[in-house]
Amino acid sequence: MNKIWPYFATLSGPGYTSGQLMTLGGVTKDGRDATNAVSFMMLQSAGRLVLHDPPQSLRIHKGTPSQLWEAAIETTRIAGGVPTFENDDVIIPALVDRGLSLESARNYCLIGCVEPQGCGDEWACPGGNGTESFFNLLGAFLLAINDGRNPMPGPDGKMGGRVGLPTGYLYEMKTFDEVLEATKRQMEHFVHWHVSLVNTWEYVASRHMQLPLLSATIDGCMESGKDVMNGGAKYNSTGNAGIAIGSIADSLAVVKYMVYDKKLVGARELYDAIMTNWEGREDLRQFILNQAPHYGNDDEYADRFAGWASDVYGNAVRAASGPRSRYAAGLYPVTAHVLFGMMTAASPDGRRAGEPLSDGISPVQQMDKNGPTATIKSVTAIDQRKFSNGTLLNMRFHPTALRNETGKSKLIALIQTYFAMGGMETQFNIVSGDVLRRAQEKPEEYRDLVVRIAGFSAYFVELYKASQDDIIKRTELNL
Repeated sequence: MNKIWPYFATLSGPGYTSGQLMTLGGVTKDGRDATNAVSFMMLQSAGRLVLHDPPQSLRIHKGTPSQLWEAAIETTRIAGGVPTFENDDVIIPALVDRGLSLESARNYCLIGCVEPQGCGDEWACPGGNGTESFFNLLGAFLLAINDGRNPMPGPDGKMGGRVGLPTGYLYEMKTFDEVLEATKRQMEHFVHWHVSLVNTWEYVASRHMQLPLLSATIDGCMESGKDVMNGGAKYNSTGNAGIAIGSIADSLAVVKYMVYDKKLVGARELYDAIMTNWEGREDLRQFILNQAPHYGNDDEYADRFAGWASDVYGNAVRAASGPRSRYAAGLYPVTAHVLFGMMTAASPDGRRAGEPLSDGISPVQQMDKNGPTATIKSVTAIDQRKFSNGTLLNMRFHPTALRNETGKSKLIALIQTYFAMGGMETQFNIVSGDVLRRAQEKPEEYRDLVVRIAGFSAYFVELYKASQDDIIKRTELNL
């Protein structure tokens, strides 16, 4: 069931998952509650045996029974992040917008990590060709303020050459609108770049990598006489996923706040601090970390840039088309935010070169300081209905948050409120930082500790250290 991963691939998908994601709950094709005995059996199997595989996702709608809510919360408390919670009220309309009929959209399942797809009638190809799957939003911003040149030093210590558009340097930009325009140009340029590569691959793959066995199981292929790779499925789309929403939102907010609004630092001074990886400027870095506005705190000043960046990226992806059909945008990372962070230079939000980027649509790690309700209000600055390829919100709670029935009721209310405000998906770790650190020191004592990584969970002790550290660094919340 499981592939042998090369080392580099493991950096973007640690632990292991069969990828055989199971979808529970939701509604039937005619809109009735679909909960049944197997819904509970699946959750109980994960809870009783502390299993993270197969991954499970629970579709939530206004008629989800209270008993199923209870079972899901208890399971996620025991087996970290199993299941994820998916919002029918956002996903079904998003799939209809993508071209599916209402009946098919109601019957959607989740595939891969958090990607919605018509069940048995759509070839969504949510990861593109598997290589141009993820889009580094922060990378586009750093190119925008560095004249299209990659600021990450190579092995020789020198900055990379020009790989993007020549948009000028931060210290040449007289207004913040110039910063936004440069960022928008780089983002759109690289969306087109991704699309061109994926389309080229699809043209070649449709001739040399046909999938007859799969095609025989997908509605439309037998009727049209076409393989799924040639557009034979009843519904078609191709996906791409943006990562580092929190990082680019904070970086834009910091530049606007520090340079253009408050004038606390000159553009050249901030630029030089970033390009030298904050060397000798720890005072400035600490001020930014502790005093500047940050996404995730119900602060419109910073949150609007999460909405702005996601709109620029999402609109560009959704406007693209390929050999089979249109493109669908997503906002989820697997753990590419850790891998991409290793290759991304320092950024204005105080992040050092090589450190992880923000995770999914979550705020930058430990920068959300006003509690879970502030976090969900900030995240809903993103119009998630535009992202039919899926979104991912990770939150980590201390176990005391669920030590009694009141805590469980509060967590259910938090999810329901987030979904009523337009949230598409959320998932949780119910584990303290102290336990995670002890598991790093004595892995033999914590072999069954399951944690939610991204669109899948894994045994914590089987992750590589940078991935473990990223989970530890996620903000520890309470209710």
